[in-house]
Amino acid sequence: MTVRRHSDDYFDAAPPVVASAVRTVLARRPPYVRADEVEKDAVFKTNVRPSWWLLGTVMTIHLQPSSGGTQVVADTKSQFFIMGDVFGYYNRYIRDFLGALRSELQSQRV
Repeated sequence: MTVRRHSDDYFDAAPPVVASAVRTVLARRPPYVRADEVEKDAVFKTNVRPSWWLLGTVMTIHLQPSSGGTQVVADTKSQFFIMGDVFGYYNRYIRDFLGALRSELQSQRV
């Protein structure tokens, strides 16, 4: 059984600005390894691995233009043999990413 989590957030910035901030956040290691831009300024894929002894989790990030800003949709998908998320890791991966993205965008405005 695979554990899937999904969350989204709105950012008051144009998609290219948000895409630049996503690139900056994904360049931080750990927890993000093997980050790829699947579609320019629109879709990113990475593996979240917060520690060397934890298995990585695939995270996909979609950027969608929305009302003068950008809607960011983040999804995680565990390995097929993971039965559940007792400790809430997958929601935390998404929450931490969106928080880091918000902080990065705020630091760019200063």
